[in-house]
This record gives sequence, structure tokens and C-alpha cells, in this order.
Amino acid sequence: MKYLVAPDKYKGSFDALSASEIIKEAICEVDRNAEVFQLPLADGGEGTLTALSKIFGARIEEVEVNDPLFRKIKSRIGFFEDKAIIEMAECSGLLLLKDEERNPLYTTTYGVGELIKYAISKEVKEIIIGIGGSATNDAGVGMLNSLGMKFLDENGNKLKPVGENLVKIKKIDDSEFLKDVCKAKFTVLCDVTNPLYGENGAAYVFAPQKGADENAVKLLDMGLRNFANVAREYLGKDMSLSSGAGAAGGLGFALLAFLNARYVSGIDYILSASNAEEHVRWADIIITGEGRFDRQSLSGKSTIGIARLGAKFGKMVIVISGSIDCPFEEYSKEGITSIFSIVDMASLLDRCLKEAPRLLKETTMSIVNLILRSKNL
Repeated sequence: MKYLVAPDKYKGSFDALSASEIIKEAICEVDRNAEVFQLPLADGGEGTLTALSKIFGARIEEVEVNDPLFRKIKSRIGFFEDKAIIEMAECSGLLLLKDEERNPLYTTTYGVGELIKYAISKEVKEIIIGIGGSATNDAGVGMLNSLGMKFLDENGNKLKPVGENLVKIKKIDDSEFLKDVCKAKFTVLCDVTNPLYGENGAAYVFAPQKGADENAVKLLDMGLRNFANVAREYLGKDMSLSSGAGAAGGLGFALLAFLNARYVSGIDYILSASNAEEHVRWADIIITGEGRFDRQSLSGKSTIGIARLGAKFGKMVIVISGSIDCPFEEYSKEGITSIFSIVDMASLLDRCLKEAPRLLKETTMSIVNLILRSKNL
């Protein structure tokens, strides 16, 4: 049997590469004649740098940048050919913060700009940037500020580039902006299609997941509207309602409007770059998975991307997930044969996360054993 092992990350437990190693080990213990090909996936969020670096053979460097709360950390960046790979979650991600630290009123994308600035210093021609998993709702002013752009209030005072100050911005000062940034091509990996503001915008849809309460959401949305107006006057164009402008707390807007970025589907980009179709054709069975499979997974996550490709070629597609919250009739339409949860008993989340490696391995072994037995019936 030929197995294509193509999981995404299991958030809180391990990344996609580690998951693929566990699944491969389990397969080989049960099916000693198995052929296994590993294809760790990502969709623009956490794990994108690792996935693309493996695909392209990128060189990884560490750079000191600011985290979402302006603390110094080491963040990774990848280089191959004349291109750079940036994963915003590496420097401005939600997982970098403790639960009590999460509040998008006070977080920034400043570190993203620092990584871009470092890439520009290496004279790259293209920057590929995955913008999932953010802790921010600053409309990308942090990123722009670290590249030299200043944001001023009504008295001409420079504002700290965080979400709560968006509503105070009255003027943009680009006198110190790093002009070389505009020479690079930006390719943004993201599957979010939300506009910048409004009931479907960055604040109302995503800020609560990042720690914002009801009052904070209202203030952030007002700030996004204000910044959209200021940006329109500065740029002479309005990109605030563009598809994806609300991604990553509005970082998508800054990349589209100020850096002329090109948006592409994160999972489609990775599937294409990795020659996934060729690997799917080769395989008899596709095993994928993620930490939680729900209706949101159906809207462009890695698992559904590889499942649809599997369905195209009539392959058996098995999802192994930490938890499941999606009806059979919905996921089966997308080409998924079956979904299995690795949770073995009613348990607290901490216990499930801690024992996830064992649970994933044992679930995979059980599935492969079932497949082998059914072949001999």
C-alpha cells in the first residue's frame, strides 16, 4: 500500500512535520510493506515557513525582532534563490502570548516589518508571506511603522502602532519610509476573504478570538474605519473592501494598499509548489489531519485542500483530528472518506494536548490495521 501522509499542525501539540513523522511511524509498525511519502501542509498560518522551506530547500536564519507586545525575540525567516519566506505567526502570532496577555488593542505587527526590512537588506526580489495566526488588529500600521512610516494624531504627535490608536490617526508621514520595499514583489498566502471593517471585518469576526471584549471590538472597528479613510486620502484609492483586507487584523489591507501585494490561496499555493497532485496520483490512501476539524476547515484549510485533490482522483482520504465538529454529510461532499478523533476518553484539554503524540499514533495504527484487514476479507 502507498500512503500519502499530509497533515497540517495540531495546534498546541506539534507542528505538521512532527505529525507526519508520528503517522508514518504508526503506519510502518502495522504495515511493514508500506510505502510512505510525507507532505507536511500549511495554509498561510503557523507552519507555513517550515512547509515551504522543506519544499524549496530554503535556508533558515534567525533575526531579532519585536513580538506582539514589543518584546525582543528571535524569529525565523527563510531564503531560497532570490526570494524570502516570512510567517507572520513567527513574530506577531497569537501563540507567542499567554492567555492573559491577549488583547488586540495593544498588539502590533511591528515584527513583520522588521523581517521584511531584513529580507530587503538581502536584496531579495520576492517576499512570500503567510499571514495566518495573528495576535493583532492594527491594520498593519506596526509593519509600516517599522519600515519608516509614521502615523500622527491631530496634534502631529507620533502614535504607537497598536490597535487602540487606529482611531486617533489623522495623518501619514512617509518621509523616512524605506523606499526599497516597493521594489520587491509581495505574494501573500491567505484564505481569508473578509473586508477591513464592518460586521464581516477584522474586528467583529476575528478580534474576539484574540482576546477582545465587546467594547474593544467596537473601538477597533471604529479605528479600522478611520484608518481606511486616512489611507484613502493618502493613497488616492480605497482598498478597504477588497477581499482579504481584513486578514490578520487588517495586515492584509496594509500589504494590499501600501505594498501592492498579490493575494493567493495559501493551501493552493503550497499544494502547487509541492507537486501535491503528482503525490496524490501515486498514493492509494491519503492520511491528513489537524487539531480541530469543524465547518471552518471546509472554507480553505489544508485538510480540505488535500481532500478535494484526493477526491479528484478517486482516492481514499482519511482525516485524523483532535476533535470533530462537522456533520458527515458536509465533509463527505468534499471527498473525505472518514474522520477519526484521537481523543480516547472524556478528558480535559490539557490532558489531550499532552498525550496527543501517543493518541495520534495509536489512532493511526488502528486505522491502518482496519484497512489491511478489510483488504483480506
